[in-house]
Amino acid sequence: MRKLAVVILTYNSDHDLPMCLRGIMAQRDVHLDVIVVDNGSEASSQTKMRTVFRAVLPGCRELQAGDVVPSDYRHGTGIFVSNASNAGYSAGNNIGARLAVALGCEAVLVINPDVRIETADYLLRLAGTLFASERNAVAASTVWSLAGVNENPMFEPGFSRELLAPFFMLVASLSRGRLGANPKPGALTGNDKFSGCCFLVRSTFLKHIGYFDENVFLYCEEAILAAQVRRAGLRSVYNGEISAVHAHRASEKGDPVRRLSLWAQSRRYYHAHYLRTGPAALAALRMSHGVMLAMSRIRAQAQRRGR
Repeated sequence: MRKLAVVILTYNSDHDLPMCLRGIMAQRDVHLDVIVVDNGSEASSQTKMRTVFRAVLPGCRELQAGDVVPSDYRHGTGIFVSNASNAGYSAGNNIGARLAVALGCEAVLVINPDVRIETADYLLRLAGTLFASERNAVAASTVWSLAGVNENPMFEPGFSRELLAPFFMLVASLSRGRLGANPKPGALTGNDKFSGCCFLVRSTFLKHIGYFDENVFLYCEEAILAAQVRRAGLRSVYNGEISAVHAHRASEKGDPVRRLSLWAQSRRYYHAHYLRTGPAALAALRMSHGVMLAMSRIRAQAQRRGR
């Protein structure tokens, strides 16, 4: 059987973690090491998650970020890692991924705590897709949103569309979201961008790229990973016959202006370091992002006045 790891990055996720763990622990015909990395949650939330994890895996080991795997760790026991601060998506997942590789796991399932897996052969079949070829670096499945939309593959805009994002943002606002949305991706190419909420990545590829790029705190990790796969001459592959549910609620994600600002910073980093976008084009992109932020602030102010 394949030796796999599951890395669940949490941040005040005590409501979501039990359901996520239920689906993971139901998986069959794979050897699993489950690693929860808590990214600086509030003390009360972390205590609840630690209690839930220990109830599922009574012999689990508790580590601090930066600790190595204990020499007496037994496969399948489970690891709960406490990180003192919220280091972001990539840095947090890297803590778990490095432990998984140290344990000798062949691949790592990166999964958000708000993802639900409802079939017991999900990981077995996803691993079969990943290991079907040595050229496969990442494998993903269908991921249904709560609205019944498949989040995979993700749309990746060309430069022109991204530059015109304020226009599409305005159109979507005026039409109450009926127009101006991103178009659906075309046929799968093997170089697709998949949702970061749930995917399986080969351990040898993680070591090859030096793990996930920690220069972005949040957003654009999927585009960066897809670019890293392309650079390595490998493939991102899709299995549409299996699925998970992403119980994501955007309203719980905090200040939308701050989130848009983080997204804009991450996109410019991606353009500069992975697409080699030139200085003039980057300057134009910065202006476009500035307009979007101004529009977002105006909308947030209007919403506050309307309450």
